[in-house]
Amino acid sequence: MMRICKIMRIATIFIASAAATLGQGIPAPYTMRLQPFLTGLSRPILIRSAKDGSKRLFIVQQTGIIKILQPGATVPTDFINLSSKIVVPTSGGDERGLLGLTFDPQFTANGKFYVDYTRVGDGTTVIAEYKTTTGNGNSNTGDITSERVLLTIPQPFSNHNGGMVEFGPDGYLYIGMGDGGSGNDPGNRAQNRAQLLGKMLRIDPNVPPGSMVPYLIPATNPFQGANTSRCDGGSTTAGNTCQELWTIGMRNPWRYSFDRGGNNNLYVADVGQDAIEELDVITGGGNYGWRVYEGNQCTNLDPSLCIPGNYIAPFFTYTHTAGRCSVTGGYVYRGGLGSLPNGAYTFADYCSGEIWMWNNNAQTLLQDTPRNVVSFGEDEDGELYVCYSNGQIDKISRSKAPADFDGDFKTDLSIYRPSEGTWYVSNSSNGSFRAQQFGTLEDIPTPEDYDGDNITDIGVFRPSTGVWYYFGSATNTFGAFNFGTSGDIPAAGDYDGDGKADYTVYRPSTGVWYTFRSSDSGYSVTPFGIAEDVPVAGDYDGDGRYDIAVFRPSTGVWYRLNSSNSGFSAIAFGLSGDIPTPADFDGDGRLDTAVYRPSSGLWYSLRSATGAFQATQFGLIEDIPVVGDYDGDGKEDIAVFRPSTGVWYILRSSNSALQVGQWGLAGDLPAPRYDTP
Repeated sequence: MMRICKIMRIATIFIASAAATLGQGIPAPYTMRLQPFLTGLSRPILIRSAKDGSKRLFIVQQTGIIKILQPGATVPTDFINLSSKIVVPTSGGDERGLLGLTFDPQFTANGKFYVDYTRVGDGTTVIAEYKTTTGNGNSNTGDITSERVLLTIPQPFSNHNGGMVEFGPDGYLYIGMGDGGSGNDPGNRAQNRAQLLGKMLRIDPNVPPGSMVPYLIPATNPFQGANTSRCDGGSTTAGNTCQELWTIGMRNPWRYSFDRGGNNNLYVADVGQDAIEELDVITGGGNYGWRVYEGNQCTNLDPSLCIPGNYIAPFFTYTHTAGRCSVTGGYVYRGGLGSLPNGAYTFADYCSGEIWMWNNNAQTLLQDTPRNVVSFGEDEDGELYVCYSNGQIDKISRSKAPADFDGDFKTDLSIYRPSEGTWYVSNSSNGSFRAQQFGTLEDIPTPEDYDGDNITDIGVFRPSTGVWYYFGSATNTFGAFNFGTSGDIPAAGDYDGDGKADYTVYRPSTGVWYTFRSSDSGYSVTPFGIAEDVPVAGDYDGDGRYDIAVFRPSTGVWYRLNSSNSGFSAIAFGLSGDIPTPADFDGDGRLDTAVYRPSSGLWYSLRSATGAFQATQFGLIEDIPVVGDYDGDGKEDIAVFRPSTGVWYILRSSNSALQVGQWGLAGDLPAPRYDTP
């Protein structure tokens, strides 16, 4: 009988080893990886979620079509086509089109969503409400006939349209408006309180039935009372102030976001003129300086007004050096996968393609891409995405590799020797050697990252007792956990998406999976499989959580239960005698279905990114497949361990070069084999 939740943790006991322990891993500095997510789109400029529990993604294309991507899917479908209503952009530098999307906080019940577009014919900015075809959040299509125009704002020029719309934590709709375009704000609109251009606006679109106005002015808006009025048409009488204003003095707040944690601050990236880009934390009623100031520098367009105390300065600026030209605002990371440090704010430069984070009052370059960074996106779980002008979307993830015992994001040559109960690791970071006694003859190696420090921990499962033993790299301490029984097959992995491996077993006698979650110390029981099945759990749908999956040798069929949407799939891929080798060969963050056929030394894989089939000759009948990311490029490499000689053969994905290493003896168990996926 399984002993559940009987925990035997020994917090500060260090392992006594008969061999020397050398080269203990030290977590490497945070390293971001951009995983290809979608390609072939038409000018994607934003990714949104409805925050309705469905985990659907909505991709806004500047050309007018909003796409919808279902959880676990790789091909989006049309949600709504607004191309007939918009100025369709004609070039890469055209700033008009469909520019923004957000969902009503009550979208599940009312099906309302809001867009920002430039109107065909005259380029006027339109803020409009739409509904889904069913009038609630269950629909996957929007109803173009349901349009209700809230606000129109004439545009004197074609550029600086802003475009972002977003509901704040207060339930009101925030609208970012550029200064109307051209250069240096020739109409001085950003400082003119009688116009909506060059401002952040805040309105309440939830009007009562039969209302004579399309939106309400929140009572807490900063500009109310005498000499103020509504500006439904974009402006009011000179000398008065528009009640919709939340802030003034913006040049072009192209992308902004609310921090979903902390103090729910509003972060705005305001695009500069010719010299300085700026990041602001927005406060209602504030004046952010344009056109008097560009960043924190007086423009001398209105020199008598250059009084620093009259304006709120940005918290960060950068100049137009090294090809930089235009800031693209992102999000404060609050996801659970550790893809970025918690609380770090992301932003980029459109021209240079550099992606940075602002964390602990410091700027850190995350990646210098060769593409134009148009926008970021955030999914329901707080994970982040990057949109490029070439029609591609990447997902931000944290670098990680199987059997990485030294924290350098590369798989190490490593084996467990049952006859000695000793682990031998050749660290890829510095070539050092590590030998550690940990285990007995009967133990099954279960190396995984149990403590969430991005380093693989030594671990074993003891079938006779159902006890897991691990050596935590974060604290160099030993622990034990009773979860399982004799006959169970260990299948540890991150099933709850918290960056730590969960103790998991598959019980062939009953076809049931048992998982103890590290996130909340709860456990799950899932019937899925039969006695002959081989567990091949891993992240096949790219949501950062392991999916329950089995390979059935007698039929060569893979059965999978997706964590993203509980969807079931069955794929015939393999023959009796094949060894399942699921791995992320294409670097898209999703495991590819793959097998190694010992009888022929052939590898067969079905790539998740493209659906393409690939066959590769690599290995002999005796070889043990040991896929892993040995070159640190974010793609797993085809590799085998040859027991008769103790030699590793690796086909590096980064350059197709062959890597050969002597490491191990006959009878050794290669750790990557047990740490994959």
